[in-house]
Amino acid sequence: MNPVGASAPGKALLCGEYAVLEGAPAVVAAIDRRVSVSWSEISAPMSPEVDATLRRAREELGPLPRSVTVDATNLQQGHIKLGLGSSAAAAVATAGARCATPGHDLGDPDTLHRVFSIALEGHSSIAPQGSGVDVAASAFGGFLRFTLTDDGVEARTLKHPADLLMCLIWTGHAARTSELVGKVHALREDDPREYRTCMDRLSELSHRFASAFEDRNAADVIAAAASYSSAMGMLGAAARAPIVDAELGRASALATRFSGSAKPCGAGGGDVAVAFFSDPGAAKGFELACKDEGLHPIDVSWGATGVRTC
Repeated sequence: MNPVGASAPGKALLCGEYAVLEGAPAVVAAIDRRVSVSWSEISAPMSPEVDATLRRAREELGPLPRSVTVDATNLQQGHIKLGLGSSAAAAVATAGARCATPGHDLGDPDTLHRVFSIALEGHSSIAPQGSGVDVAASAFGGFLRFTLTDDGVEARTLKHPADLLMCLIWTGHAARTSELVGKVHALREDDPREYRTCMDRLSELSHRFASAFEDRNAADVIAAAASYSSAMGMLGAAARAPIVDAELGRASALATRFSGSAKPCGAGGGDVAVAFFSDPGAAKGFELACKDEGLHPIDVSWGATGVRTC
């Protein structure tokens, strides 16, 4: 059995943070910064998500007398994670390598769904608070409308609006997603009415964003993203959590100045913002203004292919 490596893309969550856990749709994009996995005869330290995924793959597909080596440097700045789904991409690449090694084609829909299932179970065993949207983006690639259902998950391919421009901006520091999610969960227990008010607003706006994206209406996407950012700020204030912190707020204000919008790209508290524009000159001006403000544009291509052999 010849060992086959695999790679999987990172992701950018365009909309649906927090609300996706309530059954609202999220829109996610795969990006061309990838995590790669290769087999090694030497046992190497592995992240908990990779170790759990490998154990799950062994249960389903049988053991291999090898360990894996993971390269996630494309989703890091130095040794700091950028918040673009590196752990999910590593889990998917691990599952992909295990499925591809016996000769299964990762382009086959049945094989691809098996990769997704193995990676989702492995990743969720370590990060049970997540929705799995990042795992789906890494497995299937492209642009997806992702929804949690009673039967599991639904991931439907979307086309990118032709006149919509998107920029990723790194705040310069990492966020602790588990702490933010923990505070939101505490709000649900301590003040269920306020929690419900915040979640209903986010759910309404996530549907609006997903519909605008699916209709390929750039102007409505930009407007919905602006409203979603405000609603995330309201949730943060209610939960006493810095979901829209100073840097993310600055990115949002700069995007508005250039006739666009920006919002946290993920749980917030740092990491990355995603900005939306319909004018190329405005998008370029925004990126230059971000640099002047100590914010860092991230160069990516959007809608990258999902897991593949390497």
